[in-house]
Amino acid sequence: MPRKKPLQPICQHYSKDLKKRVIYQSFVLHKSNENITIDLNMPLRVVQRVQQTWAEFGEVCRDRRHKGRPPLLSTQNTKFMLALIDQTPDIYLDEIQEYLYIQHDVDVSLATISRTLHRLGYGSKKVRSLRFRCADVRRDFIMAIGNEPVDRIVCADESAVNILTSYRRNGWSLKGLRSRKRCCFVRGTQ
Repeated sequence: MPRKKPLQPICQHYSKDLKKRVIYQSFVLHKSNENITIDLNMPLRVVQRVQQTWAEFGEVCRDRRHKGRPPLLSTQNTKFMLALIDQTPDIYLDEIQEYLYIQHDVDVSLATISRTLHRLGYGSKKVRSLRFRCADVRRDFIMAIGNEPVDRIVCADESAVNILTSYRRNGWSLKGLRSRKRCCFVRGTQ
């Protein structure tokens, strides 16, 4: 036995022009709601709703653009955030928050910054460091130390000079692109 199709409510969207005809027939031609329903082939409830919207807002359609809270970050603040990310793609969200507060006196949460970046198409990815190393210097060092006996070589742990060249693993970039940071590899001197 075949099943019957379930009843679905008729949900139809009417154009702005057709809604303006409702107002024209109602106020200029002074037709009743039932006659407008028959003339325009639309439900009575739709005719009543269009008339109610016209009485409240002076338009046949409600403006949905200004619904909800206004954004906390202006376009200038958003451009500033994107400039920070372009300059240093491995910046943390709390650093962006701090720069926004210092430069623009805007106090926003980390979640707002993260949602704004994701809405703009940015994502957090592994940073690919483009380091510049000198293979010739390394080869010369190996050649110079190769003649020394093993018992004369002393290696000390953590003997490097910290010149703030530690790099972060994650960075921001547009979706579909790699996150890259140019950095120089600098050896310490004795």
